[in-house]
Amino acid sequence: MNTRNERRCRAREAARSKVTVETSGSAPTSRSSSPRRESERRLFRSASATSPRILTSIRALFQRRRGQSVSSLQEDQLFPVGVCLSARLPVRALHVLEAHEQGINAVRFNSSSELLATGGTDRAVKLWDVRAGSLTHRATLDGSTEGVTCIEFDPKGPRVLAASYDKSALLWRLDDPVPKVTLTGHSRRVTAARFGLNLQVVTGSADRTVRLWDLQRACCVQVVEVPSYCSDLICTGYCIISGHYDSKIRVWDTRAVRCIQELPAHGKVTSLDISPDHCHLLSCCRDDCLQLIDLRGRSYERVCFRADGFKCGSDSTKAVISPDGCFLAAGSADGAVYIWNVSTGNLETRLPDKHSSSISAVSWSPSGEYVVSVDLSRRAVLWRDV
Repeated sequence: MNTRNERRCRAREAARSKVTVETSGSAPTSRSSSPRRESERRLFRSASATSPRILTSIRALFQRRRGQSVSSLQEDQLFPVGVCLSARLPVRALHVLEAHEQGINAVRFNSSSELLATGGTDRAVKLWDVRAGSLTHRATLDGSTEGVTCIEFDPKGPRVLAASYDKSALLWRLDDPVPKVTLTGHSRRVTAARFGLNLQVVTGSADRTVRLWDLQRACCVQVVEVPSYCSDLICTGYCIISGHYDSKIRVWDTRAVRCIQELPAHGKVTSLDISPDHCHLLSCCRDDCLQLIDLRGRSYERVCFRADGFKCGSDSTKAVISPDGCFLAAGSADGAVYIWNVSTGNLETRLPDKHSSSISAVSWSPSGEYVVSVDLSRRAVLWRDV
């Protein structure tokens, strides 16, 4: 296994220049440069998928220079660069437990990889200490009146955020089982809740809106109407990426609060994830395919990952990128975890037998050491390489 991991590390650089197997077409050549203000003004006249100015602007949202202002310092603190050099490929289950009273919909590690959160149909958010290859229950966070759909730890402090079927998003301190903030205003279930810049939270909902919230005032400060059910969100800097049931992925600049790019997906989008370097976007769709989209180029080149037996089990199945960017992991309707190698495009391993129902979500620890999978029959499984 160590030899295998070493080979992966050596192959990692080759992955940067790997030729993709699917592309969305070539972009037209950019016209001569114009003053910055005029370029930004023209940017919002169109959301053309091939406009070089839009592509440049989107890349700028992901690759802003650091240390130039107070806001950029806040951004650096909120979105730290990952430190995992090499993720371990899991091969066996270390701990299997019935973690909730009903099905589990969401799972997430914190930034230190020492704490895990799970959210279930039983309305509970549970915290688990990750120690010596096992999960030990620490606390249960109450407050949601219906099932939990999404979980995220605050990278700036001891807080956890959850989205709920009860049309709200809730924020807890890790040492208090009572919600510190409850964000209400959506008219249907909240499917995604993410931390944004400057003490903001961004939520997406089945009500076809994306909302920005001020945590200090516990109020909604912006409502963005979207064309379709929003299934998942990615927030990074001033950029929001939303996945939708109409088979589209949309990119938003929060400063203008307007869609600046619309990308065709390959089916109803169930989840999104972004690579540690913010250069690649992962989408999981109901057509049983994962796609890795290169955000750096003008044509948004993409690679499709499939495997015999892999089936996306629900409209909210969540797939992830490993913290070193070398692997993709997703759970299947057959109860197995599938892991693909980004460099080769091939299925690296399949982890079967520990789940008796469809896997709803997986999470890879930021340290690269563990993978946790959860399913619709209450079970959580902790995986590792040895």
